[in-house]
Amino acid sequence: MPKAKKGAIDKIALRCGECNRKNYTTTKNRRNVQRKLELNKYCKWDRKVTLHKETKIK
Repeated sequence: MPKAKKGAIDKIALRCGECNRKNYTTTKNRRNVQRKLELNKYCKWDRKVTLHKETKIK
């Protein structure tokens, strides 16, 4: 079997800055975005828009 190539696109999780729960998963192209993603997203546990930061998926 051929080996799978390690591509430039990674799967990441977005963690809420207030409750520290992983609410979202998405993909990121490492070639275009070298820094960690920080997005304002809605947290259903806090019931408001909070800052979500990139973390690893286990």
